Amino acid sequence: MAAVNDMEKKLAEYKCDTNEAICLKLVRFPEEIDDESTTFHPEYSHQLYGDDEVAFGYKGLQIQLYYSAGNLSTLFKVKYTARVTDKFDCVEPDDVEGKIREIIPAGFCCNTDDFISLLEKEANFKPFGSLLHTYKVHNVEAGEDLTYQIHKVDISCPGFREYHERLQTFLMWFIETASFIDVDDDRWDFFLVFEKYNKDGETLYATVGYMTVYNYYVYPDKTRPRVR
Repeated sequence: MAAVNDMEKKLAEYKCDTNEAICLKLVRFPEEIDDESTTFHPEYSHQLYGDDEVAFGYKGLQIQLYYSAGNLSTLFKVKYTARVTDKFDCVEPDDVEGKIREIIPAGFCCNTDDFISLLEKEANFKPFGSLLHTYKVHNVEAGEDLTYQIHKVDISCPGFREYHERLQTFLMWFIETASFIDVDDDRWDFFLVFEKYNKDGETLYATVGYMTVYNYYVYPDKTRPRVR
């Protein structure tokens, strides 16, 4: 019995809180990749890793999901200091990488240098859809006004479908019962918020947030939009 308890204690060391292990970034500059102050974590991870939000089989687990701020080009890497199969026979770790691959679209980077190359192309990214509104917010710490734009777009906009596939992955981490929508239904409208910022003298755009609106049919000949 003592040997069993001792084994359970040792195996417990290989449990990780997935809300802490998942590291998210919206990267504007290459130096932010290694800057821990720009990292943020999910509110939820139970939709991928179960109600206890725990991954078994690793010590020092870090699941990196880094996105370029504008186009949301993605860097995905899994790191750990030890894995249970290196120490114990007949014990398998959770497939933490496979869970992430279920929600992120193909075409992501696994190499930091490749991701930095994509960052250099961010100047080519322009907000999708039509501009509805521009507003400013004063940043006290920076001592300057930040400029934001709200755009409206639908799925027919060239390039938006692929962008939206990357964008919607954030739902899994911050909305408790989120699910992906059927974008082939043309009654969806999308409202996106972008922040304008300067990089090497050029104006670039960073993704800030978004909202989906569904246009419900109302008898006899109207529609009623509803935030979803």
